[in-house]
Amino acid sequence: MPANANRTKTAVILAAGMGTRLMPLTADRPKVLVEVGGKPLLDRLLTACERAGLDEIIVVTGYRHEQIDAFLTARASQARLRTVFNEAFDTHGNAHSLFAARDALAAKSFIKMDGDLLLDPTLIAQLAGDDARSLLAYDRKAVLDAEAMKAKLSTTDTTTHVTALGKWLTVEESEAETIGVEHIAAQDGELLFETIDDLVHRRGERQAYYEDAYHEMLRAGWQLDAFDIGSALWTEIDDHADLARAAALCQETGGWD
Repeated sequence: MPANANRTKTAVILAAGMGTRLMPLTADRPKVLVEVGGKPLLDRLLTACERAGLDEIIVVTGYRHEQIDAFLTARASQARLRTVFNEAFDTHGNAHSLFAARDALAAKSFIKMDGDLLLDPTLIAQLAGDDARSLLAYDRKAVLDAEAMKAKLSTTDTTTHVTALGKWLTVEESEAETIGVEHIAAQDGELLFETIDDLVHRRGERQAYYEDAYHEMLRAGWQLDAFDIGSALWTEIDDHADLARAAALCQETGGWD
């Protein structure tokens, strides 16, 4: 058996949002095509996936999706690049964006990442290393606040598990911030998409986060293991302050080029 036979080979990047907090930069382009350190955010994420040996990368598009389609068409890659259009990008939250890729991800293990991330690309390779477990990447060194997507954890002798997840958690009861990257094992995908379908489409929680679906699954007994990113660096880019932080991080690391 080849050494990499059990590695996850698929990634899905959520890139449908309107990026309103980055206006006017996003007035004429999707947030993932905003440049940091001279390269679009999306290009950096694609490179990280390619270096990790992934052979299929699905980008969920929405706002100004034609620009992302054109960018991917023009970009050479050893991976198969494809898009899925989320036509409800302006009325629904990111749980629905993930749900839009349901058919493309059926029966596959996959790495899900937010499109507005700048991160150490070695994290993708680490998460792709074993397709048997669902894993959530977390950062214990992050300074938590009300807006952070927070996690409660439980550690045994061998494994750390996620026990609760959401912005609604208090800072006092939380132990880490999630970074917007997870590995979803193939055996958990159907339950995940059924949970999102129930939460968003049947119960009408249109602005739900995919983390809300994860939390519903945790309450029902799902095991989600936790992956500590340790000293690895990352930042999400929601607003202009985040963009300045990302630019400084690029300068510090050389953009991991």
